[in-house]
Amino acid sequence: MARAPKLPARERRRRILEAARRIFATAGYANVGTADLAKAAGVSEACLYRYFNSKRDLFIASLGSAGGRLVEVWQQMAAEVDDPLEILRSTALGYYDHARSRSDFMRLQFRALSESNDPEIREALRGNFRALIRFLTEALEEGKRRGLVSQEVDSATVAWQFLSIGLAVDIMYLLGFDRGVDRQRVERWSDLFIRSLRPRAEVDLAKAMQMVQKVFPLWQPLGRVVQAYATTPEIASEVTKAAAGRWT
Repeated sequence: MARAPKLPARERRRRILEAARRIFATAGYANVGTADLAKAAGVSEACLYRYFNSKRDLFIASLGSAGGRLVEVWQQMAAEVDDPLEILRSTALGYYDHARSRSDFMRLQFRALSESNDPEIREALRGNFRALIRFLTEALEEGKRRGLVSQEVDSATVAWQFLSIGLAVDIMYLLGFDRGVDRQRVERWSDLFIRSLRPRAEVDLAKAMQMVQKVFPLWQPLGRVVQAYATTPEIASEVTKAAAGRWT
């Protein structure tokens, strides 16, 4: 029987990492031995040690490769749209759509949190989240430069808020609470979230007062009351909306 062709070192390392991510995600770091990892990757323990010095090194490398892969997926989504806010929307919907297929990645991140007292594991995990926050922050800052995102928005804080919702979705799937959240609801949430980031419309106070005066003339008691209070942009905006509905 002909021997199977020898894999290039890079491909063999990739396969070891893929197998390790799956095993670590399923069983956790403490419950897995190098023999288990080698068997899952289809290599000997001696071969595994040629690529990684220890189980700990392999776990850290698994974390890094998983985080890098998610960032690549987000970057691919971003390349398909130009509007920074649409990048957020497509990322949110894509994250929801592929939640089930990311189960190993999700479980691995949560497993790593329980090992975060180890400085190197903690730093690997921080690196994953740092890359995701950077991606989101850059999209928000680009939105500010284009006038699509309010200058009042704190990009880093909103990036963490966005990411925290993604983590909540992960927990829902892992614990079986996802039946109550369908894609339509996620789309509505995405639209609402994006609207909250847009600049508030500037109110032309003079024009607003003109509309108010047409609908609520001073000779009407109600008109005198309304016009007395519609003296600031915020109040005039609300009065204008009400007036527009009555006038039209």
